[in-house]
Amino acid sequence: MLSVGSVSIMKMWSTPGFLRSLQPLSALFFLSGATSLVFEAIFTRLMTYTFGNTAQAVSTVLAVFLGGLSVGAFVVGRLADRRPPSLRLYGALELLVGAYCLLVPSLFGVLTRAYVNLYNSFGVGTLGLTALRFGIALPLIVPAAFLMGGTLPAVARFVASQGSGFQARLDRLYALNCLGVWLSCGIDFAIFASVMALTSRSLQPVVPVAAFEPPISEPERAGRALSRSAAWVLLGGSFLTGAVALAYEVTWTHVLAFLIGNSVYAFGLMLFVFLCGLGWGARWVGRRLQNVEDWAWALGLSQLALGLVILLTLPLWTRVHDLFSYGVVGAYDFDLAAIGLLVAIRVGWLAWRTRRNRPLSASGGLRTDEHLFLGLLFCAFVATAKVLNAQFDFVWFFWGELLRLLITSFLLIVPATLLGFSFPLFLNLYTHGGQRAGRRVGRIYAANTLGTVVGSLATGFFFLPSLGSLSMLRTAALASALLGFGLAFWLETRQGSRRKAMLAGLAVLCSLLFALTPRQWDETRMSRGAYAYFNPGWRNGRVVYFKEDIEGGLTSVGEAGKVRTLLTNGKFQGDNAEEVPQQFAFAFIPALFVRQFNHALVIGLGTGGTLRGVCDLPFRRIDAAELSPHIVEAARLWFRDVNREALGDSRVHIKIADGRNYLLLSREHYDLITIEVTSLWISGQADLYNKEFYELCRAHLGEDGVLQQWVAIHHLRTRELLVILNTAAQVFPHLAFFMGSSHGLLIASSGALGCEYSQIQNLGSSPEVARDLQRLGVPSMWSLFAGLMLEDKSMRRLLSAMPQLAGLSPGFVSSDLFPDLEYQSPKGITLPYDTASRNLELLMRFRPKDDLLPGIAIRGQPSDNDRELVLGYIAEARGDKNVALKHFGRLSGPSRNEADAETARIRAGIASADGYRQSQ
Repeated sequence: MLSVGSVSIMKMWSTPGFLRSLQPLSALFFLSGATSLVFEAIFTRLMTYTFGNTAQAVSTVLAVFLGGLSVGAFVVGRLADRRPPSLRLYGALELLVGAYCLLVPSLFGVLTRAYVNLYNSFGVGTLGLTALRFGIALPLIVPAAFLMGGTLPAVARFVASQGSGFQARLDRLYALNCLGVWLSCGIDFAIFASVMALTSRSLQPVVPVAAFEPPISEPERAGRALSRSAAWVLLGGSFLTGAVALAYEVTWTHVLAFLIGNSVYAFGLMLFVFLCGLGWGARWVGRRLQNVEDWAWALGLSQLALGLVILLTLPLWTRVHDLFSYGVVGAYDFDLAAIGLLVAIRVGWLAWRTRRNRPLSASGGLRTDEHLFLGLLFCAFVATAKVLNAQFDFVWFFWGELLRLLITSFLLIVPATLLGFSFPLFLNLYTHGGQRAGRRVGRIYAANTLGTVVGSLATGFFFLPSLGSLSMLRTAALASALLGFGLAFWLETRQGSRRKAMLAGLAVLCSLLFALTPRQWDETRMSRGAYAYFNPGWRNGRVVYFKEDIEGGLTSVGEAGKVRTLLTNGKFQGDNAEEVPQQFAFAFIPALFVRQFNHALVIGLGTGGTLRGVCDLPFRRIDAAELSPHIVEAARLWFRDVNREALGDSRVHIKIADGRNYLLLSREHYDLITIEVTSLWISGQADLYNKEFYELCRAHLGEDGVLQQWVAIHHLRTRELLVILNTAAQVFPHLAFFMGSSHGLLIASSGALGCEYSQIQNLGSSPEVARDLQRLGVPSMWSLFAGLMLEDKSMRRLLSAMPQLAGLSPGFVSSDLFPDLEYQSPKGITLPYDTASRNLELLMRFRPKDDLLPGIAIRGQPSDNDRELVLGYIAEARGDKNVALKHFGRLSGPSRNEADAETARIRAGIASADGYRQSQ
């Protein structure tokens, strides 16, 4: 860690000659900002693996982290003022942070074991689980957060001791620290991409204290003595603005998931824009607000403007889906148009400045021929883009993400910039003059960070679930306006009548806008989900169900005629029409290999079709884990024709939980685990395709237990398909892969894959199963083997070719520490070709050609002759009717009557088809 290696020069920096320049310290603080962001991001990801990928679990972890920062700032701030000024304290803090980082991987193993053991020992409920997470996270997170929180007061104390110019010197360090955060964010997004989603809820305390450039005012001018009442007002205002800022950030993260998408890249883009806005606002404070007398006025005005901008832009949010409706080519056109507009605005500004005869260099601009340079650069960019579009597939992914970035910037850059004003102004007002710098910086920082703790918990646990995102944004905007109005009037007593009138007018305007803005989202528009695949999305019919929660986002049911469609964040999750057969296949295909029907687990409920299929099998107990309670409610109310009230079956136990975390905490062993989650590219879903999750599943399966996992081959590159198969193959010794339309089913087991003849025959004779098979369009359970693409031998042949097919080593897997699928799978969304066709073509190349049932043992056949019945059903389901008649004709013995019935049915179908052709 950089913090460890840098401490060795702390003593040298404490010499008087070295103190004339803070450049070495500036470089160190720059690196500190960069490394702290990376540490925080990785820390948060590891915590989600243990506590689950739920909003409440993340909010709990974030609250502990922010609380540690607050306590560290307060305690170290007081300690710093009691010690002689030196960099030794700061160096010691950085050294301890670096040393602690080295212990984190081993500590997480201890944490996970303690978490599981305590949960099972006490059998806690929902509230108890939250308390347990808080208690487990506290001793692990607080030490690092405490040390990080203390670095700012420690540096402030040292800088204040260097004579005049305290504010300017400290602000310069803040600006460089912010630059380190930005640089780290940019590098992580461009190269690693993982940091982005991890920090979308956890960066607020880092940026405000490190995000602005120094004011150019006379730093040595002493400020007025701060009264006790004013000091408390500033501390309270810092607390409240921190709480409101986190309310905005949590809500924006939640809303943008159903506006621009919820992949890891979409979260990263939101964070990137949020950071840029905070930094831009803080920089503006440092450069433009040079007069101490304007600080209080600017603080109140910025908060009022923030509330006003939020309320004015809310009607635009429902229009975002329109921009995704024109395909990836449309995204490319929008991107070029937006970039061209930005270039035109810049050129227009240059022309205006030139006309006023003001040298551009005086204002920090470029030379007067910059407009010509920008024009040529834009033309070259357009020409290069056309060439790249034709040559490289990944370029279309870039255009899609650039559109998301532009939309996010349009919606958030101004509010985030105004948010960036608040903490620098609070810091300047509270610490002006430099007296007792460590204590004052620690207090104002602690107050702001404590506010973010309250804002994170209150928004995630209470306000957002009860109010909904739109009402939450409206309420936060009104709170910002009222806060700004109160701060300006309380802190600035000498403001003129014009300023008072402006503040009062803005406050009244915000109140009017609050009353006029809609209280609910446009249900039809918000249910479209055009962002998912850059198409118009769902837009036919009417919305009959529309609910919002912190875990699942928006859950809606659209109805067009007799067809009802389940949508989460506007993305298709299931219906009561075309997708129903596939959902039953997720239950019946793995059942072919199950030996004991005691205990089953269904992860991901959807419309409940898979659960219905599992219920129709003779399991004694069935657990179902679903993250969103509104998915459960929608399935119960609107898809009873699909699940036939399976949720009310006495054997079924519904668990509102993250599927992976539920399995981690469970002590149960299952005969079948079937998984039907949403698309792989959605943030957090790839955790269920990592090596550690497969190991978790294997540990909870019986010796002959079977895992079924849905693998969508559409919008998935061949590379990612191979990574999924290879990751599972590293854990399970026996695999099979089935296909149905554009859906794949991965079957995995510790034991050899085979089936019992009598058991399959008995399952098929069940009235419930027979009815479900009719929905699947097949006459027998044996017909399901028609979808078999790969078994053990052909799977090994395919994976051995992975270096040639995907350029990956034979041992390459996706894991928790290297989550390849999380960051690669979104790149399949915008490809200009049909990935399903290419993946199916690859599977057909390795599919055994001469054997209808390769590598699958059928145990307990009355005679070898009975295998002909199985092969006949498989051939019939594959469409090879003549081959099917051939196998049925060879059959003798007790199953002859069944074979004759199938033969008659096939011949009748052939005759009917011939008659239809002749009539045409």
